[in-house]
Amino acid sequence: MTTKFYVTCSDGRMISATTYSAIEPINNQVIVINSALGVRQSFYKALALYLSDKGYTVITWDPRGIGDSSMANVKADPARLRDWGALDLDALLNYVVDKKTVNWKDVILVGHSAGGHLVGLCPSINNVRHIILVCSGTCNWRLYPVRAWPKLCFGWYVLFPVLIRIFGYIPRQFGIGHHLTHGIASDWRNWSIRDNYLFSDETLTDMYYHNYHGEIHSIGFSDDVGFSPKKTIYDLMNRFPMATKNVQILEPKALNQKRIGHFSFFKKHQKQAWDRVLMNILRNI
Repeated sequence: MTTKFYVTCSDGRMISATTYSAIEPINNQVIVINSALGVRQSFYKALALYLSDKGYTVITWDPRGIGDSSMANVKADPARLRDWGALDLDALLNYVVDKKTVNWKDVILVGHSAGGHLVGLCPSINNVRHIILVCSGTCNWRLYPVRAWPKLCFGWYVLFPVLIRIFGYIPRQFGIGHHLTHGIASDWRNWSIRDNYLFSDETLTDMYYHNYHGEIHSIGFSDDVGFSPKKTIYDLMNRFPMATKNVQILEPKALNQKRIGHFSFFKKHQKQAWDRVLMNILRNI
């Protein structure tokens, strides 16, 4: 059974979320799935249904500016990428614990891409004992393969500034998959050209990466070179010095796949990979 609900953030912004209730609950654990940048929560429906069938209650959600949490006029939407961790995720986690009577120890966070690397901006993150990251690394272009540098630099130094100047936002037609507000696109672009991604942003005065003492399992794929290559994944893991960490960079052929890349792991044909990789982690939490 699925149930849609809304959460009000500390600044009054409302975000949309969906609960996938466990078919036959095996415990009190709740899995919260954080979306990648520009990806609607519906993209994770297949995985949510799979996990609910395994006995877990699952929550997916749209951060501000995305899907059901976006404003009709994208040019007027003040959403910023930093808000997804600092405001939206914090509000959602506290809502889950307070309103759905879930203990913090039973909350498991699954973050895909930006949905993973923004968790350290969340004031409540240290209450979460278990985090699973999938294809999640920092976005410093210098950590990508050299062959990707021209494309990345063109995007950050030419395409994004021009599109924002012309449209006031980044239209989905330019390969992002969803309109990106000026604030979301600017955060992403400005962090990506800095030496240490968002960790170089002096306007981010509250970060919680260094204080996180829980357990992080990070999953990456060797053919994900365009979004989260190996160096970016390890760079993100280094930002959590106090955490207990496990990193797996998997070859697609190890999962009987030709390609997995950045997005394919979440598609409905990946049940075998979910059984072998994701469930193996969850069983030990």
